[in-house]
Amino acid sequence: MDRIRNYLFVFAGNFLAAYMIFPERTIGKSVMFAALMLLLCMGMDFMKSKRKANPVQ
Repeated sequence: MDRIRNYLFVFAGNFLAAYMIFPERTIGKSVMFAALMLLLCMGMDFMKSKRKANPVQ
């Protein structure tokens, strides 16, 4: 549950930042940016957990 809350904060923060950065202030572009950043963060967390579970010797 802790990761889900962190991912929600990441998504909301990225959405608000993208909404302020893009000059058109469109919701679609901001949601797309936030979703891609969320996938990037989730992918990095997944790779970290895989590496931690199977250390290379």
